[in-house]
Amino acid sequence: MRNAVFRSWSMSGPNYSSDVAPYLRLSASQCYKEFLMRIVIAGAGMAGLSTALALGRSGHDVTLLERNCIFRESTWEECLRGPREGIAHFFQPHAFWPRGRLLLKNAFPDVYQALLDAGACELHLNRKIRGEAQPGDEDLIYLGVRRPLIEWALLRAVLREPRIAVRGGVRVMGTLGRQGAVPVVTGLRTSEGDVQADLVIDALGRTSPASSWLQALGATAPRTESSPCGLVYYSRYFQLKPGAAMPMQDYLISPRGDLGYGGFITFLGDNRTFAIVLSIPTSDADLKILQHEPAFMAACRQIPVTAGLADPAFAEPISRVLPMGGLLNTLCHYIGDEGPVAFGFLPIGDSLCHTNPAYALGLTFSLIHALELCEALRKVPADDPRSQAMEYFARITPEMNERYWLGCALDAARTRMWQGQRLDFTRRDGCHPLFLFAGAAAVALDDGEVCRKTLRRMGVLDRLSTFDDDIVLQQRVEELLARKFAEGPPPRPGPPRAELIRAVRGSMGQTGGTL
Repeated sequence: MRNAVFRSWSMSGPNYSSDVAPYLRLSASQCYKEFLMRIVIAGAGMAGLSTALALGRSGHDVTLLERNCIFRESTWEECLRGPREGIAHFFQPHAFWPRGRLLLKNAFPDVYQALLDAGACELHLNRKIRGEAQPGDEDLIYLGVRRPLIEWALLRAVLREPRIAVRGGVRVMGTLGRQGAVPVVTGLRTSEGDVQADLVIDALGRTSPASSWLQALGATAPRTESSPCGLVYYSRYFQLKPGAAMPMQDYLISPRGDLGYGGFITFLGDNRTFAIVLSIPTSDADLKILQHEPAFMAACRQIPVTAGLADPAFAEPISRVLPMGGLLNTLCHYIGDEGPVAFGFLPIGDSLCHTNPAYALGLTFSLIHALELCEALRKVPADDPRSQAMEYFARITPEMNERYWLGCALDAARTRMWQGQRLDFTRRDGCHPLFLFAGAAAVALDDGEVCRKTLRRMGVLDRLSTFDDDIVLQQRVEELLARKFAEGPPPRPGPPRAELIRAVRGSMGQTGGTL
């Protein structure tokens, strides 16, 4: 029965528009007593804050635990300067895809307005679509904002919510509960004493130890799928000079490119900031020199697009070079053949699934999980934890799974390309994942419907099947690609690898070595 429920969602899951989903219209007055719960959330990152806010505003009594002492009012400028222990990617570039932006605006309009007031940037992707506008095009808006600013706006709202109690400087040590093959979790053990609850939410992120905690109570270990992303990122933020503007017109989203042995991406931030991200294979020891600022800037100067962006007359650096490695695509399965591995315990966000940061899905899926959890708890009484878990996972699993599998397929294809294999992304019968991703993106600006469907797919507004099952649209993409590359593939957007290495080594006063 469980598999039948999951299958029905995966085959007929919804697409999303500005029509607000039911959980976005919740208020405390709609909650009956038998549905209200005492809920404790471990972790006050993006997932924990958004889940606490959604549950508190739905009438539940929420306790939010965080090991760092972050629970205080501050200005958004202060949040950009302060350290954030325990979140390695806190200052790395983030983005709200159109789906995440839409959910944030509709679920937490005060938070969204606070972000705009603090300088977040709306990028109207719908203006890139040729031809007449169609219903739903107004949803194609990307929100450029740095992660510290997002957490500042959410935290400010959380601190003002009467049903949310916050406790900082608290380290979670394990779960409380009744042991058994399917244990019942009743709270958390912390450095400051036990915290009892009807429901425990794991928002501790990609390094969460929750699986071992549940096993200590007798649970079967959640099955975990994992595959390496195969790359290392080096990021740096810049501030635009007065009068400067990002060159967005020739790109579907923002400037980016593939060098054949590495790549570059840009992310828009708030307050006229942007990030340049250089990515290399994990196996390329020579290019790990990019972690040093002189080498990073030398590499940017060698790539025509980033050379203009990093020009001191155009923008100035405002951060150090931020490395990020050890990246995995990971998906945890908390529903086994017999049902949930534990009762009274649910993971959200990166604790449950995380993918290559280049796909920027983390913020959006944190909101999806938070709001779908609210809806699951609205539909299932508090005394039925099994049905609560089944309802929650049935709502989030199909879409989460397909994005995870897509991320794995794209990473595997990119790794093969960077190893020198020739993969054809111009035909459906070539490398299909790259055809649907890079191929469609390459010609999207040339055709209104291809652009619309590509943006909706990338922006998580449509389920993947909307594009993937549209053979006519894919044939149109093939035609456009054949026309675009009739005289051969386009030149690489940067120098050969050996030339880049010579330049970055020269910036560090190095010569010779393996190329």
